[in-house]
Amino acid sequence: MKIGFTKKFGILFGVLLFVIVTFLNSHSYAASVGERLSEKEAGWERYDDGNKGIKYLGSWIDHHSGDEYNSTSIYTSQSGAQIKFSFYGTKLRLIGTRYLDRPNNVQITIDNINEVFSQNGPFSRQNLSFEKTGLSEGRHNVTITVPQLSGYYDLDAIDIDENGKLLDVNTATNLKATAGDSQVSLKWDQIDNADSYTVKYGTESGKYTETVTATKDAYGNFVIPGLTDGTKYYFVVSAKVNGADSEYSNEASVTPQGGGGGKSDPEQASGNRAILVVTMTNGLEKEFDLSMKEVNDFISWYESKQAGSGSASYAINKHDNNKGPFSSRKDYMLYDRILTFEVSEYSK
Repeated sequence: MKIGFTKKFGILFGVLLFVIVTFLNSHSYAASVGERLSEKEAGWERYDDGNKGIKYLGSWIDHHSGDEYNSTSIYTSQSGAQIKFSFYGTKLRLIGTRYLDRPNNVQITIDNINEVFSQNGPFSRQNLSFEKTGLSEGRHNVTITVPQLSGYYDLDAIDIDENGKLLDVNTATNLKATAGDSQVSLKWDQIDNADSYTVKYGTESGKYTETVTATKDAYGNFVIPGLTDGTKYYFVVSAKVNGADSEYSNEASVTPQGGGGGKSDPEQASGNRAILVVTMTNGLEKEFDLSMKEVNDFISWYESKQAGSGSASYAINKHDNNKGPFSSRKDYMLYDRILTFEVSEYSK
């Protein structure tokens, strides 16, 4: 009995020791900047320098060595050369070669915030050159700018969150849709150097029947008017950069809901209302008694269309002017038929 107990205890102790050693090896060690990091650590994912999501601007040369990640890296001796990429996640590491001829003042810009890092030091391949953690979860745009060189700068790999993703630098992300009365407001992350954006939408997921163009500054609030209340719409957006269209963003969906025009709506109080008089090119005047929100939405559509974006028509809810057995009546205004308009706000 005593021998059997000793043997079982020895086996259990050995298993416990193995678990402890494995845990310490996988969880307690974290590489520091300046150290060799030949393999991604737990919680990280590694992308090779040749990944199509990484854009190189300037003169770059491929290098092949068995001591580099995937046996390749890319380097330059050109001052001002750049690397651009975008990723979704919360943290970033850059892997490269450290050597005495490497710069100590490489500029990295993350979401328009500048920092510097160094590759200068004793020779080491697959060296951890830069690390940034604690970023907010979401899309981050990165630009690396090479300083004045007496030697070389190189990139071997990029590490980001294990659950993150390296994105096409020109692909719009975080598209969000907010419902309004017969309209939807869209916003998405800005794309550097975008010439314009293309918004597609429809009433079926993945099937987009309508297309509108948004200006390069429209990413913060782009309004699509003239939609049907109670109908669910699906939206995607792409960026046009140097004449080429990017991939489409994530799909966002929302259902516009009318304000109903009832007097119980706080927006309908007399102090928040105005008379909108629209004069058409044929001389006809159209008068509407609207909430100031509806007036401002109309003005926003008109100014957006004047700037070259948005739909050609805008639906104005006629509210209390509804006659007959109709749930609603709307007057569709055509942009190119509007001569002028006047707003007379009720006194508060």
